[in-house]
Amino acid sequence: MAPEPEPDRWREWGDGLELSRSWPSPHADIDVDIAGLRKVGHAITLEADTAAGLNRPDNESSALGSWEDLAGYVGNLGRFIRKYDPSWDAFAALEKTLTGISGFVLGGTHCALDSYGSFGSMIFATSANYAMADSVFDKNISLLRYTVNGTGVHHETWEKKTYVWQEDNVSDYDAPRIKAMLDGVEVAAMLRKGGACAELAAWLTDLQSLVEEHARQLAGVWQGEPAELALDAFRKVHATIRALAHAIGTTGETIIWLANVIHRYQVNFESVVKLGDWEFDDDLPDWLLPSGGGAHDRARDYLRDINQYVRAAYDTLPAEIEVLLPTASSRDAETAYEEDGLKDGSDYWDSMILYIPAFPLVDRKKHGA
Repeated sequence: MAPEPEPDRWREWGDGLELSRSWPSPHADIDVDIAGLRKVGHAITLEADTAAGLNRPDNESSALGSWEDLAGYVGNLGRFIRKYDPSWDAFAALEKTLTGISGFVLGGTHCALDSYGSFGSMIFATSANYAMADSVFDKNISLLRYTVNGTGVHHETWEKKTYVWQEDNVSDYDAPRIKAMLDGVEVAAMLRKGGACAELAAWLTDLQSLVEEHARQLAGVWQGEPAELALDAFRKVHATIRALAHAIGTTGETIIWLANVIHRYQVNFESVVKLGDWEFDDDLPDWLLPSGGGAHDRARDYLRDINQYVRAAYDTLPAEIEVLLPTASSRDAETAYEEDGLKDGSDYWDSMILYIPAFPLVDRKKHGA
């Protein structure tokens, strides 16, 4: 007997940010373990680079893998109607919302990986030249505080409420139009995209577990305020990843559910709508069809029923998605180490703690915010 599939862990969470109260913290009396610090920094940068699809000689040792293929499917969630003539009003808010969700989740994931990788580089650099790192942190500790716990933190929420669901006024719709609307929905594409969302939710959950593991390791090998701030940064990355995983997981389930509903209505259309011995025929001229009642009324009722499912799907999608990310940006410490060993005077140290204002994930003017 095949084993039961592991339940999706994102289902166990709420749908918003939740900063863990039991986040690891270094003990004040620990000795700095430089080898352990380097191991943590290397592991973090490896996962961040592999996730971004960057080729490294040690990619195969990554526990995570690239998410680029999934991003390609998830990046176009809002388009699964083959043609938009005739239009389907009830789908408009749904598709706009899906487009907003996919864009925000992908942007949030990129930013989370950038933030996580930057702190990994910072940790590796610290291990490569601990004395120099102490000097850098001493001069720039206020900037590090700003990027981790101050107004330098990128805090943004996407809300779907700007898209109002509106049902079609079907009074002027006839049976051929309604059949064309149904036939225009690519159910197979919906299923692929819904499946990609589910895979991305699982991938993000795995990333969240790695952040937890690396935070525990870091707390055991590094001490002082820079270590505390790095752990605070990971705590925010962890919470953001958790929120993104829940949002995209819920979205994927909704798409798959609606795809199955649409498919059922596509298959049953003709048997429900046909009138007496008249069989629905795409090639039948409109003037041969009765102008009112009969097949047309049944088709309109049929579409009204479907639209209620579309609205249910719209209402099930996440109402908002929140990100909370530090904005420090460190260069690739491992490359700098290979080039000059991160010696005193290396250009790397001048930008080890570099604040780069994060770009907004949502175009506020476009979305009326």
